[in-house]
Amino acid sequence: MTQACLKVAETHGLTVEGGELSDIDLRHGFDISFRVGIPMEDGAIYSPEKALFEVLAPHFGLEPSDYGRTFKLRGDLHRIVAINPNRPRYPISTERVSDGRGYKMPAETIAMYLQNSVD
Repeated sequence: MTQACLKVAETHGLTVEGGELSDIDLRHGFDISFRVGIPMEDGAIYSPEKALFEVLAPHFGLEPSDYGRTFKLRGDLHRIVAINPNRPRYPISTERVSDGRGYKMPAETIAMYLQNSVD
């Protein structure tokens, strides 16, 4: 699937990200997602979530570069994936790396975990 997607994207000057498996259930199947888009100068696909995070992060005590950083929470690795100012108590969205499950967390909690983590 990845190779077919890459071939189509290459033909049209696009970039492909993703291909990670999630919701793996050996009896019933799994989910796989790809993201296709126009590449930016660094080769990455433009991410509105990342752009919003970079603008808002300082207002929540985080750094713009914290987008995508990982940290350990109760033995599981989590990745910062978004910021939502409309959720004042839990503005930071993370996903558990092992299965992609989403979580909403307070900014102060994220800042504390990032201080104690080593990427």
